[in-house]
Amino acid sequence: MRLLDVFKRSLSPTGDLTSRTVVGGLWLAFTNGGNRVLETVMLVVLARLLSPADFGLFGIALVALSALKRFSRLGLDTALIQRREANVDAYLDTAFTLQLLRGVTIAAVAYLSAPLVASFFGEPRATLLLRAVALATLFEMLYNPGRVYFEKDLAFHRQFAFSLSGTLPRVAVSIGYAVFVEATVWALVAGFVVGNGVRMVASYAIHDYRPWPRFDRARAAELVDYGKWILGSSVVTFLYGEGDDVFVGRFLGTGALGAYQLAYQLSNAPATEVAHTISRVAMPAYSKVQSDATALREGFHRALRLSSLISLPVGVGIAVVAPVFVPTFLGDGWEAMVVPMQILAGFGVLRSVRTCTSPLFKAVGRPDYAAKLHALRLCVLVVAIYPLTAAFGLPGTSMAVLLTSAVGIPVATWLAIRIVDDDLRSLAAIVAFPAAGSVVMGVCALAVRRAVVDAGGPLAAFVATVVAGVVAYALVMLALELRFDIGLNEFVGQVRRSL
Repeated sequence: MRLLDVFKRSLSPTGDLTSRTVVGGLWLAFTNGGNRVLETVMLVVLARLLSPADFGLFGIALVALSALKRFSRLGLDTALIQRREANVDAYLDTAFTLQLLRGVTIAAVAYLSAPLVASFFGEPRATLLLRAVALATLFEMLYNPGRVYFEKDLAFHRQFAFSLSGTLPRVAVSIGYAVFVEATVWALVAGFVVGNGVRMVASYAIHDYRPWPRFDRARAAELVDYGKWILGSSVVTFLYGEGDDVFVGRFLGTGALGAYQLAYQLSNAPATEVAHTISRVAMPAYSKVQSDATALREGFHRALRLSSLISLPVGVGIAVVAPVFVPTFLGDGWEAMVVPMQILAGFGVLRSVRTCTSPLFKAVGRPDYAAKLHALRLCVLVVAIYPLTAAFGLPGTSMAVLLTSAVGIPVATWLAIRIVDDDLRSLAAIVAFPAAGSVVMGVCALAVRRAVVDAGGPLAAFVATVVAGVVAYALVMLALELRFDIGLNEFVGQVRRSL
């Protein structure tokens, strides 16, 4: 019990801003890592029981629901986090009322438009699925608005409990339904709805704020004025971020959509689990020092360094192991996702580097930068997706998505340099060492995979490739730290001081 108390005190958000940011980052890493492990287990198990078409059918419902949510996003949480005052209780009831109205509207529109969505994709079964999934949105809009303090105060130990409270039941219900009731797409739906419902209840157990529907026009105007660019960014993000899903589902069918979405989820671990973790911690930290260019620059360097150190080798590793991962863990019927998974791993790497700029833009009151960058990437996607898909199928769609991120990075970097008063050389130096280590790691891992797969089979090749990659990257980065002092010792020291 004494060891547990020490651990809890070590991971409490106390101390100076840097220490709180590091501890918050650790908690958020636990959160995203736990979610990723649980969801990956769920996907692997269900991929063995369901078909790509089942995943694609569920994907249609999620894409339609995502469109409604993105096109009505108010950016309230971001606006509250960005505000300088520590206590935002006066805004919470108004934010809760706006979110409640939004949830009812989304559910109603989803229910009424479900037949049209099903007709667009040529899948009549999607009608009932979309109506069932819309129920989860009502649960989500009823979340306790007090949870905004989890991020605003860098209290990510509470975010950990809140997040996993929904993931655990979702995984358990989805797998249990598929195994003990019937192996159909409804296993995915049941887990999704139950997970959101449990998370709603948990939000009130974890935070003691009790909202009531009230509306203050002046405070609502303040929140919405900031959130208008979040809305604009969200709309464009959907069009370029999920427009590829709509395109694949409409023109290549639900089976292709299921394979493509699963490839995207598994290949984008660097962006979704590493860079987004860093970004969520960085945004409230940046907001507290938004008027200090030096502190912003130092924080941005730390975020970029950590993201590059982890996401670059993970992305390269995913591309190398994909040919043995898919047959080993997903089985027959999923072969079409191997090449898209490899290409999208490259997209995930670029996205993870670019994602470091987004919280910076929001923290200094320029969310419009993100919206405009999304618009640029959307233009590239619109031009490239049809000819590449027509020529190469799912790999062509993946190439179009990769191209959008490659185009956006130079512009995002230039804007970040202006904000933090930096130069390109210093940012390139931060990324160069992890990139070099990742290339060496990829070459070693690929050689091991090719040597082992014929003799030991896919499972042995997967294990050997992962082990070889981890060892190679660790040795290369250790050598670079000893020779060039690339900042690893400094980072480890900061973590130790923070704990």
